[in-house]
Order: sequence, then structure tokens, then C-alpha cells
Amino acid sequence: MVRTRALSALTFLLAASAAAPAAEPAWPHLTTWVVVRPPAPRVEALEASLPARPGSGSPGLLLELPAASYADPSAAEAVRRLVASARRAGWRSGVALELPEVPVPTDGRSAEAATAATLVPGLGPILVAARGADLFALDFPEIGEDLAARRFVLKKVAAAIRAENPRTWIAAVFHQPREGSLFPAAAAELKTDDVAPFVDLVGLHLSSASADPAALRAEADAFAFGRPLFVELPEQPGPEALLHQAARFAAAGSPVLAAPLASAAVEDRLLSRFGGLLSSGDYARDGRPAEARGAKGEALAIHRLAPDDDLGGLVLLPGLDEAGNPYRGAVTLALDAPSYAAAEVVELATGRSKRFEIPATKEPPRLSLSLRSGAVAVRLDAREKPPEELTKATVGVSAKRWPTAEEILARHQIWRTRRDARWKRFAAWNKTSIRFRIAELANTFEQTLAGPFFYEPGKGYDWAWSETYFNGVKWRGKSSPVLPIVQPEKVSELPLEITFNDAYRYALEGEDTVLDRPAWVLTFEPKATESDKPLFAGTVWIDRQDDSVLRVKSRQLNLKGEVQSVDETTDFLVLPGALGDVAMRFPLLVKAQWILRTFSRTTVLERETVLSDVRLDPETFDAEKKALFASPQTMVRDTEKGVRYLEKTPEGDRKVTDETKLSRFFGLGGVFYDESLDYPLPLLGVYYLDLDVKKKGQQAQVFFGGVLLAGSFNEPKLFGSTVDLGADVFGIAVRGTDVPYQDGEKVDAEAVKSRSFAANLNVGTPVGRHVKLSGTVGVSYRDYAEADDTDPAFAIPSDHWVYRLEGRAAWDWQGWALSGRYGWNKRSRWDAWGYAGNPEWDPGKDTFRTWGVQLAKDFHLPKFQRVKTAVNWLGTSNADRFSKISFGFFGSSSLRGFSSGSLRGEEALIGRLSYGFVVGDVFRLEALYDQAWVTDEPSGFSWTPFGGAGISGQFSGPWSTLVQLDAGLPVVGRDRGQTGFVLSLNFLKIF
Repeated sequence: MVRTRALSALTFLLAASAAAPAAEPAWPHLTTWVVVRPPAPRVEALEASLPARPGSGSPGLLLELPAASYADPSAAEAVRRLVASARRAGWRSGVALELPEVPVPTDGRSAEAATAATLVPGLGPILVAARGADLFALDFPEIGEDLAARRFVLKKVAAAIRAENPRTWIAAVFHQPREGSLFPAAAAELKTDDVAPFVDLVGLHLSSASADPAALRAEADAFAFGRPLFVELPEQPGPEALLHQAARFAAAGSPVLAAPLASAAVEDRLLSRFGGLLSSGDYARDGRPAEARGAKGEALAIHRLAPDDDLGGLVLLPGLDEAGNPYRGAVTLALDAPSYAAAEVVELATGRSKRFEIPATKEPPRLSLSLRSGAVAVRLDAREKPPEELTKATVGVSAKRWPTAEEILARHQIWRTRRDARWKRFAAWNKTSIRFRIAELANTFEQTLAGPFFYEPGKGYDWAWSETYFNGVKWRGKSSPVLPIVQPEKVSELPLEITFNDAYRYALEGEDTVLDRPAWVLTFEPKATESDKPLFAGTVWIDRQDDSVLRVKSRQLNLKGEVQSVDETTDFLVLPGALGDVAMRFPLLVKAQWILRTFSRTTVLERETVLSDVRLDPETFDAEKKALFASPQTMVRDTEKGVRYLEKTPEGDRKVTDETKLSRFFGLGGVFYDESLDYPLPLLGVYYLDLDVKKKGQQAQVFFGGVLLAGSFNEPKLFGSTVDLGADVFGIAVRGTDVPYQDGEKVDAEAVKSRSFAANLNVGTPVGRHVKLSGTVGVSYRDYAEADDTDPAFAIPSDHWVYRLEGRAAWDWQGWALSGRYGWNKRSRWDAWGYAGNPEWDPGKDTFRTWGVQLAKDFHLPKFQRVKTAVNWLGTSNADRFSKISFGFFGSSSLRGFSSGSLRGEEALIGRLSYGFVVGDVFRLEALYDQAWVTDEPSGFSWTPFGGAGISGQFSGPWSTLVQLDAGLPVVGRDRGQTGFVLSLNFLKIF
């Protein structure tokens, strides 16, 4: 226990010295290392060679020192000679150091004072002699039980190395067990998160060169995700075999391959010549196909590499057949495409080279070469596009030359090729939050879905909904409810398919800084104006240093149906723990806004997708998917037609449902009470929603709850246009009581009961991407009756119809919602009401006007916290008591805690503020406050303040229900008779 505390106390101090080197070392895709042991004849050969300048592709000598040799002064001298001789000859130098099990201090003070030299006797002089080395391999031949002590020594030694060699690479190297997996079982426990900052590579001594590089990569990712690999093989026959193995393992993310060689040191020049070719550019694996055949048609070993500054590439023919046996003779090299203008063939053993032109043909070229002198490298020159085929970028006048859009994209494609060569598929955890907001309603509903996510290029994704949250409250059912999937028509959820190829036009707009990285800013738009597939336009930010994509901001152009606009911003983030010479950026964060035309209004969907725990090519990919297929969890798949549910089959598999399940039944129940009602109003009914009636894209919804009826129908694309046409009805069978106030006291003698039924015909059309104009022709019937305490001398208003014309406009952008409306209303009959000589009645008030403007914005914080704000300005003209603004629980003029009809005004300004949070994932609590300033001449109000406060709670109820509780009461205006409370309790059951 004491030792554990001592080691933990040093984590921060060690990280400060080792985790943040002065500059991260840059390594090529492939380097070859010859392992030597003292005495080292190959070091003497380097001392005798001509001086040369090292390049990025230079080979290296790796001197292995067992722990038993540390005390011998000749060991430090051998290291010093190696570093100096390698640098002079243009080679890299490295030292492989065995880390033995040694006792470590058990108290904090001694542990803090310990150094690599005091922990491992004899190691200090060797580290001093190794200054300037390019590689340090810290070797663990055996891993004992005291892993904490081994981690402590590893970090101390790595810190000492990094302090003297800020640009070196450090590898933690293990040995393959005799049986079982490639890595020893304890490797994962030794390579913990606190060790990770100290180590650049994960290494392995393989017992055989026949090991599968992909299997090695997968097993290493299980405990050291994304780290580049160091591989040491048993003795190889010569440099050609070493080159061949280095190319094989480099494709799996191993930039360093080392092995002893049985050949003479003079043959090592082959490695130097190939390293010189690699030093001409930043090479990586080239996925383009190529084939090499011998004189008898036998397949030969072949490897392709791509540089960063042209589209030609390099082909390595190591002079071996596919079994690794030497081949000397004629060879035919078949390339992938007729896009090469010339080739330079370099004999790596002799250094002789020959360059020749490749004739332009329609077929891929076949080159006749010779391997009689051993391995050859073929450097290809790409055939340039004619100038008329290039899209010129408008750059403007500048003192420095900017690259063209074509040059930036060419480098980006090379980055993309190198990144994609390192993975074939990935698994992750997908957490997507969708916030639904209907225009003119200052309320937001949030649904969050989370679960395992499996992606394969060209196949889309499968996603399991392991967790579902409604407004942050976790759904307690056995599986996530199958709800209508609201989505634009086949929008690319994660734009891995946007490859920025010749389907788009590009223009360089300038420079910017995004994600703390300097970037080129390019705009893009499709060349085709019409397509059955989604077309995008927008902006892409390309990293100026490594050519990776940083951010894509896109908008979909060819939208259909009810979709008005789709805007997405995708951030490509580096995978945690991914190191190496390629920025492993993936679309891990997507923020989007969709505007849909639903039920004669606009529904805004704000979506945020976060991918975490991303694993490239996990060995358990298929097994994990199979287990989820057999589970009861709800799953969806991305198809060519959009996202579809995956239904279970009797065989335990899953199949894609042809239907999108855009309809659903819900059960609704509850109770509502305010002082305008004689008794609590019970609600018990069903709600039906269908977003694709009869497969025609039409929308319908109906709620019937005994005393309450509401329904609507909408055609979002009338006659195939962008115009939508709809109708809605609303009615309530129970009368509410309207009681006026005078000098803060209720006037029960003037109380009136009323109820209404309304029907509307709506038409709307979008204007641009974020604005919609709508019009309504409506009619409502209102009937009135005396209340229990109404004075017989008080005349009740006459029952009548109200005919209404209203125009509306709504604008939504990045969470801001601005809407406005203006309505003209005409009563069919308006007899005198009230006491005789009532000054508020006028026969001319059978016509009145209403208007309103609202601005709303929600702010979403971590852990399902939300701040809601809204401002409403409402007004009337030529209105009376029964046509003025009525404040209550419902509608755009709602005022928290105020009973329906208890407060009326001719004009009002309302501000709303609320803050909600989730307790655990069980209960959502929200505090709300509404403040109104009301003007009403008959009541004596002149911007008189009224305010109401309330709380709202939501939780999962029994039998897979959602429960919503709202309570409120007036807090400002109680001296004017505004007392009492409002209570609403609702249950939602999803069938």
C-alpha cells in the first residue's frame, strides 16, 4: 500500500517531464533496422563508409544490450560509437535496453529522489552515451507480478531518455509467449493510461516472421489503441527479406521493423538506397492494386507506397516470391491505370537506375523488368491533367504564393488514402440527442439515444439503442420504444462518403484557425444541379500542416417532401491515443439543424451526435454485432433509403423493415386543475400519429380524451410543390369560468362560463431555407353560460361564430426562433353584454385584431441541463373582455400559475426563463418563471407587472410510462387578486 501511494504521488511530476516533449518526432511510414550486438562489425563498416546526410527514410542500426552488460564500461563505449558512426554515415541509431526487475523505493520521498541511474545500476553512463539516438527500445523479456514497480521503472527511465533526447521515439517492447496470444497477458496491465504518455510505440519480439500483421495490430489495439508498433523478427537472410517484412508490417501501423541479418555488412547498402528513395517524400501505403509475375507466371512479392507530393508513387519488388524465397529473373509489372507518364527503375543492390517514358494508352501499362541483380524500386511519375480540366481557384493578390484548391485537395486525398489504409471498419458508442421544437411554441422536447455503433464503408452503419432518455430521464422499459423516425430523405448522418472528389467544384477562400489548427478554407458545390442522391454545398477546412480534414459545414440542396432545410457541421477529431505519421481524424461530432414542415407549421430538429470509444478493426466486431442481433435491444440500420429499423427474425438474426414506422399509438391520461374549473379535469384517451398517411407523405394526428378532441391533417407537398395545405380541429366539452377582478378582488357577479370549438384551414410555403410564411382561414364557435354566482342583471354574451384570417411568419436558425402573427377576426353576432350601459361593449367590436411577436432561444448545457428563454410581445386592437389576451396555462400567452381567464389585457410583454436539470437519470426537475407587463385600460393596468413561478418534474412511471408533473402559482400580482394555483399531471404510454 505504501508503494502504491508513492507511485501515485509521482505521476504528475513524471508527466511534466516526459509526456510533453519539445517537439513530437516525425517518422516515415517504413523504416528498417538491423539488430547488432557487441562486438558489432556493422558499426565498423559504417565507420569506413563515406559520409552521408541522413534522410527521413534512412535505415538504422539497433544495438541490443542485456542488463548484465550495463556495468561493463565497454557497453557505453559501444553505444557512443554506434550513435556517432550512424550519424556520419547517414543512418539512424537506436539502443535496445533490457529493463530488469529491480527493487523500488517504498516511501514517497525516496521515490521522488530516485533516478534511472540509481534504480538500474550501470544504466546512467549508457544513457549519457546514447544522446542523439533516434530510437530507444525498452525491453521486457519477462514481466513479474509486481507490475506497479515495473511501471515505475519504465516511467523513470523514459523520463530520463526524453529529457536528453526530446525528438527520440521510445518503445515498450514485449516478447511473444510460447503459446497463446501474441502479447503476454500482463502487457495490458503494464501499459496503463498513466504509462501511455511516456511511450511512443508498442513493441513485440515475434518468434516467427510469418505472423499476421493485421492480427498483431488488432491485439495491440486491445490495450494500446492506435499506437504505432515496433516489431523485431528473428534473423533474416538479408536486406531484401528485411525490406519485404518491413513493408508487410508497415501496412498494419508498424513504422519500425528490426531484425538481425545473416548477410554481410556490405549488402546493407541496399537499405540505404531504398531509404534515400523514401526520403524524397512522406510515403505511406498505397492501396492501388499492382501485380508482379515471374517468367513462368508465378506471383512475386510486391509493395506500393504513395508520396505526399505527387500521385505517382513507388513500387518495391524485393526479389522474393510470395513464400519469401529469392527470385532472380525477368518480371512483368502490371499497374492499375493508364495514368503514369514515366518510370525510373533503381537496382537497390548496385545503385544503377534507368528512366523511360510510358506511352499513353487506354489500358493500364505492363512493364517488363529484371530482378537478376536483386530487389528493384520503381518510381512512377503521374500523368498530369490537361490545363482545361483543372478548376482554377480564385485566391486574390498576396505576397506569398498560396496553393491552388486542386493542390490542397490532392494532398488531402493522399492523407485520406493513408488514413483509410489503416482501418477497414470501426465500432464505437453513439450518443445522439434530437431536440424537437415546434414554431410558436416555447417548448422543447429532447430524445437521446445511445448504444453500440458499427460502421463499414460502403455498408452504412448498424446502431443499437441500448439507452434512451426523454428530456434526460432514462427510459426504464426492456428496450427502447419504436418511435417514428423523423429524418430528411437519406441525409448522410456521418459524412464519410463526402470524399471531395471530382463531383464537386472547389474554390480556395482563404485561411482560418479551426480546432486550434491552421487551416485552408475551401467552398464546394456540386457540378450536377439534379441528382437522385443527396447534393451538398458548403465549406471544408483542411489542415495546413498534415492535410487532414478538420471541419465540414454543409447544407443539402435537393431536398424533397416536407424537408425545408438541412444544415450540418461535422468536426473531424483525432482518435484518442492515435499516434504516428497520419492524423487519424474521424467525424466524431456532428451538429445539425433540420427544419420540417409538419402539420402546417415548422418543426425544428436540432441534432447532436457524439461518437466515443472508437475502435478500429476490433477482432470482436462480428461477435459484438451478433450478440446485439440476438438481444431484445432496438436496432436501426443506415440504408440507401434512409434509417430503417432492424427487426428480429425467428432464427435470431435481424432484417431491415421495408416500412419506416412513421405511425404510432400513444395512451394519454392525467388530470388538470385551475380555479377556472369547478373540479379537476380528467384526461384519458389515445393519441395517434402518422407521418406518412397511405404512403403518400401526408401527415395526420388525432387526440381524443373524452372531454377533449384535437386533430390535424397536412399535405406538405401540394401537387408536388413546396406549398403545404392542412386542416386542424379542436374542441373541449367542459366549460371554464371567466371571473374578472376589480381593485384586486374577484367580481363573482360578472363570472361567465364558456367553451369553444375551432376548425382551421392552413396554407404555407417556405421562403429560402429558414423562413416560412403561412396563412389561416379559421372558424370557431363559442357558447356562454351563467356561473353559479352570476348576477341575474349581468347579461351573458351571445353565442356566436368567429371567422378568422391570420398570417404568420417563422424564422429558425442555430437555435434561435423568431415568429410573428397578425389576425383579423369577425364575430357573427355580438349583442350587448354585461350590465346596462356597459362601456366596454360596443357593436363595432364585433371585429377585432390580434398580433404577436416571439423570440425564443434554448441553451443546452452538459448532463441534460437546459436554460430556456423567450420574449413575447402581444397586442390587440378594438378588443373587449372576451377577445383580449387571456393568460393561463396554455398557448402563446401562457403565464405560469395563473388560472385561465383570471387575467386579461389589451397589450402585454412577457419574458420567460427556466432552468432544468436531471437528478441522476431518474428525475428531471425544472424551475420556471414568467414575468408579464400588462396594459388594460378598463382594468387600470398600464404595463402593470404580473409574475408566476412553478416547477416541472418528469420521471419514468410504471408499465413503461412517462409521467409529467407541472405546478405553479402567481408570485407577482397577488395584491391584485391573482391567487390560487395550477396543477397538471399527465401520463404517456407508448404502445
